[in-house]
Amino acid sequence: MSKKRILIDADPVVYYFVSGRVSGIGRTTMELIQALDRQPELPFEVMLYSQNMKGIGGRNLRTHFPCRHVYLPNRTRWNKALAHFPVREALTRYDLMHITHNFEYVHRPDRCIVTIHDALFFTFPEKFLGHDFAREHYPRLARRARAVITCSENSKREIAENMDVPEERIFVTYWGVDHALFRPRQVGPLTLTSGRPYFLSVSCDVGRKNTISVLNAYAQFVRQEPTHDLVLVWRNVPEEIRTRFSAPEFRGKIHFVSGVSNDDLSALYAGATATFFPSRYEGFGLPVLESMACGTPVVTCRNSCLPEVGGDAAVYVDPDDVDAMAGWMVRFENGEAGRDELHGRSLAQAARFTWAECARKTADVYARCLGL
Repeated sequence: MSKKRILIDADPVVYYFVSGRVSGIGRTTMELIQALDRQPELPFEVMLYSQNMKGIGGRNLRTHFPCRHVYLPNRTRWNKALAHFPVREALTRYDLMHITHNFEYVHRPDRCIVTIHDALFFTFPEKFLGHDFAREHYPRLARRARAVITCSENSKREIAENMDVPEERIFVTYWGVDHALFRPRQVGPLTLTSGRPYFLSVSCDVGRKNTISVLNAYAQFVRQEPTHDLVLVWRNVPEEIRTRFSAPEFRGKIHFVSGVSNDDLSALYAGATATFFPSRYEGFGLPVLESMACGTPVVTCRNSCLPEVGGDAAVYVDPDDVDAMAGWMVRFENGEAGRDELHGRSLAQAARFTWAECARKTADVYARCLGL
């Protein structure tokens, strides 16, 4: 008797193979697929599906899974039209499809699992991210899908409350971290800071990412003429931010960087005295986990899913409490923050999150939905 077949939508990884950069959804999709490939004796078959004119998709991941690629534009109007016909069903003969990126137009929603990474579009809506579309369309698919996967208990509660999906159909599979990449290691003096110690902030932006609070805290801290610089991994820094923090008192002390490879990012974490991540809302908060996996203490906020990831290893402040953030900078500067203890707690907390465990729990959801 042939095994039942899971079809995984691998389209989120396409951007990585085109540009060398990867979004949060792209990274989690890639890591999940590769971790599933390492799982022994899955009780079902896995097939990867992709759709674009470039021919880039699941095959680029070089797993053992068979792949099907459709040379059609991956655009809303095309996908909306294709959903009227059983195209994927005919091409792949799947029993259950996993939509890994919040939403897709599909012919048979009842034969799908959808990963909804967070309920940000209800809880902390931002128009430029297309959240009007998300509020209208994501709940429709979530209610009709066989199951919903999400990455935190906080997101599960918010999906149930805002999308009217029964909690028993929502499954939490925490994301993992690549412990071979994000790990404690000795790194040489950072040329960017001329060898001075530094604090780090990653996944920077205005709005909910709240990076301005880190900058304002450092503006207080710098009055004491400290030894620490501030490094921010920030792709598109608003001109007003760049101008304000290029004033003479900050010159040579605040550094904006972008286009950082994963290996360089790991080195930045490992070399930092502490990571500051005062986000107002996260679906998971990968920078918290990546920093802790490198043994670097994290100062973050007790909101959304962040306490689930940070556990008792993180330092928590209010996102608007600039004084508290500046105070922790002073403690780290003076060696009064208990960094060695935070280092150990960070490593222990990060060890709880692996992609192998994420893949195992995801496979359990597949099996349950297939009645295995």
